[in-house]
Amino acid sequence: MRRLNVILLSIAAIFLFAMLKRIGWSNLGRYVGEVGHWWPLILVPYGVTNLLGAVSWRVLLITEGTRPSLGRLFLLRLAGESLNQLTPAASLGGEPFKALRLHADGTPWQDATASLIIQKGLLVLSLVLYIFMCIALVPFVLPSSRTHLDGLVLAGLVLAGLGVAFVVAQRSNPCTLLVRLLKRFGLNPALVRDREGDLALLDAALAGFYREHPGRILAGFAIFFLGWVLLSVEVFLIFGLMGHPIGWGEALCLDGLAMLFSGLGFMIPVSLGVQDGGNVLLSLGFNLGAALGAAFSIIRRLREAFWLFLGLVVVAREK
Repeated sequence: MRRLNVILLSIAAIFLFAMLKRIGWSNLGRYVGEVGHWWPLILVPYGVTNLLGAVSWRVLLITEGTRPSLGRLFLLRLAGESLNQLTPAASLGGEPFKALRLHADGTPWQDATASLIIQKGLLVLSLVLYIFMCIALVPFVLPSSRTHLDGLVLAGLVLAGLGVAFVVAQRSNPCTLLVRLLKRFGLNPALVRDREGDLALLDAALAGFYREHPGRILAGFAIFFLGWVLLSVEVFLIFGLMGHPIGWGEALCLDGLAMLFSGLGFMIPVSLGVQDGGNVLLSLGFNLGAALGAAFSIIRRLREAFWLFLGLVVVAREK
């Protein structure tokens, strides 16, 4: 898996460099430089979205142990999401970190792990709803694109299928089924064998949460969805600060479709190349030009680098 990720990352980096070079460094520098002293403003939407993610996590965290503060969850989520994006583990590399730190703070490990599993499923489902909403809006924002949506809808359906399957599996004793599957193939690692009882308790915690707390499930889902919508504010701000303002509908559609490309590149750390190529293609599709799309992608990457760095600082402090 590591070798595969290194190969994919290398190909993506070469593709990204060639694309930016072809567009022209001077054009990119001019657009990026237009932001000027307004950079701090661009950092705000993602910070608010991460805060909403922490609120959703707190809503979904039912524990008999020490209940963490919202600020603590914000920092742990920021750190965990940095690991999710930077490690070659299909956007799951930071979840064990979150669970371990919560457990170290006094939260029972079943509660911590169950909240993270449920949260991940709701995050994916809310993202799928957001993407489909944006796809549905595209014909109204850009009527000429009606005939070019089939591929986007198909990709969205694949992502939706994965999200639904993940949530359904959470209610079907996934840990017990995994243990049985490993035994059937003659695999029974000591780590799994010694934890069979704990894994059964985790299955019970997951099933019980869905059965006993539907209101919290819906609240967590709604908060995540609101967080995705707020990220479109970032798109609106970036294009406005580059001197090419776009409408709210265009910003919403661009952000939702960009999320689709990011989701398709989940196997590559930070979706390098896939996300950036998608931004350029979308910018061309919305008649904004390749240079503007690439500059938009670079500015988003710089914002991403800021929050990733803060997340890694939290990781270093926790260790």
